[in-house]
Amino acid sequence: MTQPIEENSFTGKVSAEEAQFLEKIDRWFDEHRNEFIQDLLEWVSFPSIADEKLAQDGKPFGNEVDRVFEHVKARAKALGFKTESHEGYAISVLSDDRENAQELGLVSHLDVVPAGDHWSFPPFEPFERDGFVLGRGSSDNKGPALLDLYLLRAFRDLDVSLHHKLRIIYGGAEEIGMNDLKYFAKNGPVPRYSIITDGGFPVNYAQKGGLNLILHVPTGPLLSQLTAGVAENAVPSSATLRLKGRKLAEVTQALGQISASLSDNITVTEDAGEVLLVSHGKSGHAAFPENTQNAIPILLDALVASELLSDADFRAAQAISQLLADPWGKSAGIAFEDAETGKLTLNGGLAIPSGQGVDLYLDIRYPLSTDKTELFTALHRAIDPLNGKLTVLRDDAPTHIDKNSPLVKRLQTTFDEIAETKTQPFTMGGATHARVLPNSITFGPGFGRNPALTFRGESVTTRPDFIPDGHGSPHGPDEFVSLENLKRAFKVYALTVPRFDQWLKQGLVDNDR
Repeated sequence: MTQPIEENSFTGKVSAEEAQFLEKIDRWFDEHRNEFIQDLLEWVSFPSIADEKLAQDGKPFGNEVDRVFEHVKARAKALGFKTESHEGYAISVLSDDRENAQELGLVSHLDVVPAGDHWSFPPFEPFERDGFVLGRGSSDNKGPALLDLYLLRAFRDLDVSLHHKLRIIYGGAEEIGMNDLKYFAKNGPVPRYSIITDGGFPVNYAQKGGLNLILHVPTGPLLSQLTAGVAENAVPSSATLRLKGRKLAEVTQALGQISASLSDNITVTEDAGEVLLVSHGKSGHAAFPENTQNAIPILLDALVASELLSDADFRAAQAISQLLADPWGKSAGIAFEDAETGKLTLNGGLAIPSGQGVDLYLDIRYPLSTDKTELFTALHRAIDPLNGKLTVLRDDAPTHIDKNSPLVKRLQTTFDEIAETKTQPFTMGGATHARVLPNSITFGPGFGRNPALTFRGESVTTRPDFIPDGHGSPHGPDEFVSLENLKRAFKVYALTVPRFDQWLKQGLVDNDR
């Protein structure tokens, strides 16, 4: 089914045999569409939020991740595939029983970020409507994860013969630092090469570094009650503060003096005899902060402008607000940027009361050229005058593949030929398992990076008309996935995997990193 490949003359053109195969894949997916939807609804219904604080023997990320692992293994076994468990860190599904065959991996994850606020529908009661499946994890990353399993089914049903055994690897903690595949990378079995199905098309050849920190900021008695966010890597859609000892009328009058741009995004209520302030932003993925708005600086700016804070509270509010004033690190003094990987992003994802202060959890995605000494110096400059403390949780170095390598070029050309379009490989701030798994590359299945992208002449930019504007993104409220876009990705993988299998057999893509 694959055409001959010459190392220096690969054009990616779809042969007549491959075109016939794509027609079969198209029909196969349509025949299994309803079954695919039912499986996806079941997978998304699991609130599989990884939490290492809930670890038990054999369940390093808690019960909910273990539950979805068990469900997916049972489903794979019912379909006739062998599965493996990797001490609760990950599970595998194998295409066949060959013992000595080298492996080609398909890698994604089954954990999700917490639901957060402002959903129009219950986040873990997924449904399909108008060609979309809506629910937390539908696009990141259970829809793509299910594609991997259905690809194994299609290859078996259509008698696709490969030189390599396919190994699907499902991780359980991609969203909280990737200890799932850090463990797997050390303990194996690591495939000869792997495609990470947890990104966007066409080819991702570089990812920014990932730095996760806790800034402990001492405050006065009021600001020490500040709470916000659901995860480090999600922009907070709301922030909350209880103003103990203040009267509702006093607070309402003070807030009446601030600008409409702030007051329009603040709700003031009375709860159990205390004044409750809630600010409203716009959530989204920390790595892609365009069209998001962090609720924490909104609340702090309103408090500072209203003169409701004094002394240590006032100074802490100013410091935190300046750090988070923009998602590119400009106000924080860490606006690093390079041509290869773009702008640094900075997200204050969580604010949690801690002692006589607040712990601010930062998610920083930094470009290849970042001067880490300057970055830490700037952060200390912000909190040292307050006697603050900085704790590094994780620091994962950037990952990079030569943009002009044979592997990147072949994948890029293959996508363009199937989609009948012209694109360029890309870099991103989003982190995938390619950061921790040897010999891997992120390739699809999303289409959201380029709104003008077409697939065989059809737009891939589509969204439900029954959710509010600003909703629908991964890590945001009303997360959804387009079934038509999943079908398009399925066709890309159905042709790419046999080609990749052939490239590996011919030794054309080994050690390309």
